[in-house]
Amino acid sequence: MNIQDMLKLPSMKGAKIVAGVEQRHRLVTTISVLEVSEPELYSQMPLKGEYSGNELVLTSFAQIAEDVEKQLEIISILHQHSQLGIVLYYVGLIIPQVSEKVIAKMNELGMVLILMPMKRMDLRYSEVISEVLSYINEEEAELDQQQDILLETIRQLPAPHQIETGLSILSDKLKCSLFIKSAENEVLLSKAWPRSLDATLRQSIAHKEMNPSKKNAPIELNRIFYFQTDISLAMPTLSHQYFLTLFRKKPLSENQLAGIKTIVEKTIKYFGEEQLLNTGQQFFSACQTGDFYTAALLAQRAGIDPEAPLTLYCLQRKDPAAPRESSPSNGISYKERDREWIVGNREEKKAHRVLPIYDPMEDTLFISRELSGVLAIAQQMKAMDEQIEEAKRVFPKKHCFYPEELYLLKDVTPETESVFLERYLDKESIDTLAVYFLDCNESIKATSDFLFLHNNTIKYRLKRAQERLGLSFSHTASRYLLIKNLIYFRKYTDK
Repeated sequence: MNIQDMLKLPSMKGAKIVAGVEQRHRLVTTISVLEVSEPELYSQMPLKGEYSGNELVLTSFAQIAEDVEKQLEIISILHQHSQLGIVLYYVGLIIPQVSEKVIAKMNELGMVLILMPMKRMDLRYSEVISEVLSYINEEEAELDQQQDILLETIRQLPAPHQIETGLSILSDKLKCSLFIKSAENEVLLSKAWPRSLDATLRQSIAHKEMNPSKKNAPIELNRIFYFQTDISLAMPTLSHQYFLTLFRKKPLSENQLAGIKTIVEKTIKYFGEEQLLNTGQQFFSACQTGDFYTAALLAQRAGIDPEAPLTLYCLQRKDPAAPRESSPSNGISYKERDREWIVGNREEKKAHRVLPIYDPMEDTLFISRELSGVLAIAQQMKAMDEQIEEAKRVFPKKHCFYPEELYLLKDVTPETESVFLERYLDKESIDTLAVYFLDCNESIKATSDFLFLHNNTIKYRLKRAQERLGLSFSHTASRYLLIKNLIYFRKYTDK
């Protein structure tokens, strides 16, 4: 069903689209409920890559009804997780009104906002959920009639995970698990339903030979019976042979199996088999979605010991479109927009050993602390992702960042103890101190070269700053406090 169909349901009577009206023809394959008090907590959930872009969220913003900024933050997080939009309840009762900022934000992001009838406390989430899921379930038997709609929806998916996201759409729609495999029975991409079954089903696949001639073969997993079907995908123009394995609690009909096969084949042909062969993409996606079993398997396959200490690198290129050589063989790498993520067992302090193609004058490299297993990779990726632009602003001369610098950057908050730089020093003096301590590793010559000033001028400014601040730059604690204040100045004041 699409959004227009959904608005015709009895439980949606009186509802209207107030943002993202151009999305009214988008397919809806699943629906959920969200009530959250702190956007930061929701943003930490391992949801990346999990949604198909066809999920609607029911909410009343109950915990943040008066805080429009937090509502906007939640909308941005939902967009990052590829959610289709929001169905908003209890406006005029819990939330006073829909902010124009919210409407504008959802229009900007291409998300739909459906407003339920206002001042109606008798409305229930369960009524919409029940009717929508019933409608979707009835459509399952008519997959062949919806192939064109599904294929068009998948064809318009944004990069870079289109095949994986296409599997999500099919998995949600048919309540089945799908695994694309190589001729060697290696799982290349998967989407289990429910998602928690992924590791169990992978183990079942690993211990069972493929039998494409047998359909809906019953198997028992954790005292529950599933029907397994292996399908050989007919794509002679590709360089490899691929297979599709399906698991479902109910048998799939011949028409449904034929429809799934056609959709998966056309999806792979359209987006290219490179997405199936990208171990790095699968590894980092598994880490971010909490599928650590799969991540560990992929790491071992790439020659990395997931039990040994790991180091994560993030390379941001100045020119992402420039031709590049292949990544080093001693780790798993994945390119995403203007960034390349690399993980390996050894921590190399020399950037050119990690990436021979790293340009220290143009590119920016971030190196993580030592990580204990794949569990910490998603958290570290998120921390690096959040600090990249801030780090470049606070340390504009640096092109290689080590963990201690990122820790220091994170440690400086609006509550950082102040030495009142702006009370005692003019901006010229503060800028000189910032260049000396943050950019030039406390080198007089490097600072003078950077500012095009004589060495004696730098020495004079440093001496005068010590006197006015009442701090000794040779005293470790005083220097640490000053450096934190200089970072504070660049983070929050000098914008």
